[in-house]
Amino acid sequence: MKIATVITLLFTSWMPMNAQKSSFKEEFLKKWKNSLEYTLDVAKKMPENEYNYKPTKEVRSFGEQMVHIGEGMAYIGNSAFNFPTIPQPDDKNDKTVVISYLEKQYNALRDVAKTKDISFFEETTSFWAGRMTRRKILNIVFDHCTHHRAQAIVHLRIKGIKVPSYVAW
Repeated sequence: MKIATVITLLFTSWMPMNAQKSSFKEEFLKKWKNSLEYTLDVAKKMPENEYNYKPTKEVRSFGEQMVHIGEGMAYIGNSAFNFPTIPQPDDKNDKTVVISYLEKQYNALRDVAKTKDISFFEETTSFWAGRMTRRKILNIVFDHCTHHRAQAIVHLRIKGIKVPSYVAW
């Protein structure tokens, strides 16, 4: 019993020393990929003839929510990076066009992030809410995407559509 305890202690104390540190960039790119996949799964679940569905007149339709996710990443993300953004689709009820728009907008931000050095994310820059690190701005982009994707999920649930399993990281 004592030998097993000693081996366990040695193994568990050794593991943290050998764990590789990851950078914000690595974590961001992995999480960004998962965010894209989850958002596309949500977008694909709604039938095209329901993309104009609004639970109440005060909220965005499902299609408008999906497009707004892309708009937000373009608007907020450009405070961290200067990257080419994708024009919004004219028809927010065209499922194929909206999904393509989201995928292109996600990939545009991802592609510029891949080109940046790790230290770039820690630099401060001007933002409409005050100076902050590019890392913090990208976290705001994540929050915005999550917020509006969750609203779109509510649309699915109200329609009785089974939502995709959550992907967090």
